[in-house]
Amino acid sequence: MKILTLLFLVLLLAGCGDPRTKCIKDASRDLSVIQELIADTEATIARGYAIQTETRTVVYTDFCFGSHRYNRGSFQFCNRAQPVVSKKPVAVDLDEERRKLRSLRQKEEELRRRAALDVQKCELAHPNA
Repeated sequence: MKILTLLFLVLLLAGCGDPRTKCIKDASRDLSVIQELIADTEATIARGYAIQTETRTVVYTDFCFGSHRYNRGSFQFCNRAQPVVSKKPVAVDLDEERRKLRSLRQKEEELRRRAALDVQKCELAHPNA
């Protein structure tokens, strides 16, 4: 029993990332978000329109095997909710998108400098990890 407990703990610890990698990932998270927003804005400008994603829930009626107290072992109708994602083009102000892109690029430079400093701090705090 002790061996199984020890094995479980070892596997649990192996699943955790090392602190240096986690620190570096945390240090560059905001920069990654800004870079994704820049790519999305550039694609919107290149297309000339944005793509809006909408998620709605559709309820389907299906047959299912009875599991209620009175319907054990019989077929019955069951409702099943399922999310449906649709995309549609949306008009945008391209001049506003260009202003937004300039602002995002400025923020990217600021976050790039901050992330570089934070990564250096991570490397100093966790040199052997």
